[in-house]
Amino acid sequence: MLERVRRAAGGRHACSMDDRVAVDGRRYRGAGARRLMPLLVLLLCSVAAPTHAERWRVTPTLGVNETLTDNVFLSSSNKTGDLVTAISPGIAINGEGDRAKLRLNYSFTEQLYVRETGSRNHQNNLNAIGSIEAIENLFFIDAYGTISQQYLSAFGAVSPGGGNNNANVNNNSVETSSYSLSPYLKGRLLNWVDYLVRYRATTTSSQSNLTNDLNSSEWSGALNGSTRWSHLTWTLDAMSLHNDYSGGRTYDASRYGLNLAYRFNPQIQVSLIGGRESNDYVSLQQQSNFTRGLGVLWTPDLRTKLAASAQNRFFGTGYNVDFSHRRPRSAVTFRASRDVSFQPPGVGNTGQGSNYDAFYSIIAAANPGLPANDIAAQVTQLLQDRGIPADGTVVNGYLTDRPNVNNLQQLTAALIGARNTVTFIATRSEQQNLSLVNGLTNNYSLPDRILQRGYGVIWSHRLTGISTLSLSINQQRSSTYILNSPETETTGGYLLFSTSLSPNTTANIGARRVVSSGVTSYTESALTGAIFHRF
Repeated sequence: MLERVRRAAGGRHACSMDDRVAVDGRRYRGAGARRLMPLLVLLLCSVAAPTHAERWRVTPTLGVNETLTDNVFLSSSNKTGDLVTAISPGIAINGEGDRAKLRLNYSFTEQLYVRETGSRNHQNNLNAIGSIEAIENLFFIDAYGTISQQYLSAFGAVSPGGGNNNANVNNNSVETSSYSLSPYLKGRLLNWVDYLVRYRATTTSSQSNLTNDLNSSEWSGALNGSTRWSHLTWTLDAMSLHNDYSGGRTYDASRYGLNLAYRFNPQIQVSLIGGRESNDYVSLQQQSNFTRGLGVLWTPDLRTKLAASAQNRFFGTGYNVDFSHRRPRSAVTFRASRDVSFQPPGVGNTGQGSNYDAFYSIIAAANPGLPANDIAAQVTQLLQDRGIPADGTVVNGYLTDRPNVNNLQQLTAALIGARNTVTFIATRSEQQNLSLVNGLTNNYSLPDRILQRGYGVIWSHRLTGISTLSLSINQQRSSTYILNSPETETTGGYLLFSTSLSPNTTANIGARRVVSSGVTSYTESALTGAIFHRF
């Protein structure tokens, strides 16, 4: 892993003229993306042709950001200062028709450097998800596309300004795209069984020859039915998954299972889970394993929900816990899981962000009859008015070239006051490679386990009806379980003044101080200013 940090020193954090050619002269890998992109474009274009135009909103945007930094290359010595101008045109499409819906946000950022003119680059940022009901009540198509900045190593530099559209030249960050197309059939058989048959094709690629592209294909199906006993329901599901890393191994897995659920009362439901799984993650041949477990769903009231399940898996105990509780002006969520993953959570993530989700739940609970689009508009306006980013993620993970067991816990909280708003997030992520030793067995040793922990706090104070002052502090730490092994710790403090210049124009000025120590060490101070306009 430490060797990978050294190799990453020659990488780039965004697209430049040289990024399309690998070190050995081969063109940038992306065949899977090129095959899937025309289908996604066709789907998104058809989605964006609604029957009722009044239910769709297309918003061009333009942002300009200035960053005066004393360490543009995030260097531990010989710091270089620079003034960086980022120009970001973009477009947002939101709408829902009778049989189609789409949410798309895209921006293109050109980074211009006053002193280090050779560092000029551009970055893409895409978050799009859409669906079509191609044949009424029978055939559907889902699709998504994301472009984001992802880290090459857990021990490399963490970008001071966040993962996307960062002004600093971070050799540990690379532009990564992920696209997925998923047609499926669903309906009802014999008036008592619901069925679902789905195919999903996904391609992920990064603009660096230090990582492998990933092409995945998955077939899945499920039957859901009731019994003569109204409190007892059942689900039979199966799936087959194929993952192909460019320049690496291919991995195949299959699974089938049965879930019996019994609802004792409106508040409590208990499930019995059983099945069988097979994969070649820890050997060169397929290995099979019986799975069994329990699940519980507890909803004591409309504000509180707990869903939890645990199963014995080939890697030990796998589990999933999702708890949420809302008050009139606050919300708390806790999520924990242990499962196999192939990419970090940020790849292919089409969510709006942890802070967005927290405030959405608060506003939705306070306005039970409000349409979803109106709730979303209120949440967006609240975040903008109070200078709070939609996503408060502090542990982003890193790109890998093999399956991993990911043990994740995350706690988020949000509080809305008349003039003050507070958000908090804490994350613990432990990742363990499912790799082979001498081509025979899996290595479950401690050195293969990487632990990442982080937290973030944002306090926002509303000065006037149009101006807000916010203070945020965050920290991320990466380490292993080897005694006295190196680690990387990055701590940042951010002060931001935000104001509204017009109903469609906002501006902000800020200052930050970031200190990183360990395998990758640097300090950085910066002044920032930005203006953003929606047309």
